[in-house]
Amino acid sequence: MTNTSSDYKTQARRLRTALADDGIAISHSKALELVARQHGVRDWNTLAAAGDPVPEAAAQPAAPFAVGDRVAGTFNGKPAQGRVIGMAETIKPTLWRTTVKFDPPVDVVTSELFSSERRRIEMVVGADGRSRRLTGTETGVMALARA
Repeated sequence: MTNTSSDYKTQARRLRTALADDGIAISHSKALELVARQHGVRDWNTLAAAGDPVPEAAAQPAAPFAVGDRVAGTFNGKPAQGRVIGMAETIKPTLWRTTVKFDPPVDVVTSELFSSERRRIEMVVGADGRSRRLTGTETGVMALARA
């Protein structure tokens, strides 16, 4: 069974009553903060912002890669391959901050006049493995898939 905001408020009232019975007076807002921490979030606003539970069908799409996956594709139009060494959610539920360790290193410069090879790149990617700006628009810099 999942909790709703109303359930959390009820828990806070019960906590406040139980503590008052033991001679410990706390405000309702303090009780809400304690309930939020019991549920693994930093404060009541974070817990309340989560709202009612999201049905499974509307859940966030799966990340395109997992830490440890081998990937291959292109970076600035040049062939690239490597291993995913970091994945993190972003503020947008359909985008992930991905860190890739390239082997061999990839040339990140688009100019023909010089080059600069990098072994490690951090990019924000969508579910299709293509890089995005945090606004969700494509930059075309990196396109990777599981190898």
